[in-house]
Amino acid sequence: MMDLESDLDLQNRESSYANYLPDELLLQVLDFLPQSEESQATLANFVLVSRQWYSVGIARLYATPYLVGQRYTHFVRTLCPSVIPRIKRSELAGLVKALDLSRIVHQGAKSTTARLLGRTKNSLELFIAPQASFAINCWAALSKCTSLKVLDLGLVSEAISYQSLNQTLRQLVRLEELYMPRCSTEFGLGPELLTCRLHWPPHLQHLSMSGSVNGKFLWEMLRQPETFPSSLHSMSLLHCPGLDQQGIKPLLSNLADRLTVVELRDLPAVKQGRFNGVLGWLPNLTDITVALDYIDEDFGRRPGDFSPETHWHLAKPLTSLTLVTSGHQEYDPRRAFTLVDLWDLIDTRYFGRLRRLYVAASTGWEKVDEGALWETVRVGLEGLDRENWEKRRWHYEFLRGVPEDMQYEEWAETREGWRNRPRAQFIRNI
Repeated sequence: MMDLESDLDLQNRESSYANYLPDELLLQVLDFLPQSEESQATLANFVLVSRQWYSVGIARLYATPYLVGQRYTHFVRTLCPSVIPRIKRSELAGLVKALDLSRIVHQGAKSTTARLLGRTKNSLELFIAPQASFAINCWAALSKCTSLKVLDLGLVSEAISYQSLNQTLRQLVRLEELYMPRCSTEFGLGPELLTCRLHWPPHLQHLSMSGSVNGKFLWEMLRQPETFPSSLHSMSLLHCPGLDQQGIKPLLSNLADRLTVVELRDLPAVKQGRFNGVLGWLPNLTDITVALDYIDEDFGRRPGDFSPETHWHLAKPLTSLTLVTSGHQEYDPRRAFTLVDLWDLIDTRYFGRLRRLYVAASTGWEKVDEGALWETVRVGLEGLDRENWEKRRWHYEFLRGVPEDMQYEEWAETREGWRNRPRAQFIRNI
């Protein structure tokens, strides 16, 4: 009798617990998993628990896959079970939003890349092309990825035709970021060149140009500045061996009314000091990454009568400055832009809006005077931010929802204050 009562109690206790979890709770659990390569194995195990867990987690598992080695092989077999899609189709292909093939070198094939693009064309939002397995047969499939927002061709090693790229861009009406290849490119020859019109996506926000950005292609961009969309506000020029200051300045000047973010590095034809006036070329610039090889002590030179008390409102709009190195052989250290020059621009409030300062460790600035001068710059940046807070300048001018008597230290402890705090740090060279 006692054993029967014990069994009944045990059954009652077991029945009081649900044998499943609501979908909403499972989704919250998945939110705690970071989007990283290590989490992919955890997600794969998650979807194997039950049919319910599979239906909840499968979309996240295939949205941004990390592909390398055998993972890529299995991924291709899953999405492309047959060469002819109408014979055997995989419904999982419609879940892929990001296709990053940057780590695919030897095991990839050009036909496979085109096939993957064809299978994922309806859902794909980001595509990073592989180094060796992207060629002319991929353009047709790429042009059908009309939901694409980010296209990165930076690793492509085979020479591409700008005509093929131009025709493809006409179809990618949602594209927001475009990264050109570093390899040699073919702009075209013959009479069709005279009537060539560049077609940039209408919503393009960031354009990164590399490789052969010179000659006739550069001339076409300078001749047709109206083809750039009004949404374009960010541009990177890097790994362009034939591009010098005489080509870069007019290109940037044509877009001076809209560019706020610029990156200038790995440009071997540019000599020291040739980018000293970039802040004048781009009066709305808020974020710049520039190699120290291309500037000198005259970078950001303020007017002689500039005073922080009377001219503070004329401070440059620059809020973020990143300084790297490119290993230029003709670099003259006697004319170099130094920490002393940077401190002067901050101390005199000519860089009165600066809040982010990132310096490559390869500059050696961390070792100057055992870091004492760097610490002075860091503290000066914090003092500048405190001053702007107290006087409600710049980004603090229209701050809402903050008590008038709140002190700077209290503001710095809030979530928004912590997120927007001034930063000065060394980074690994990029």
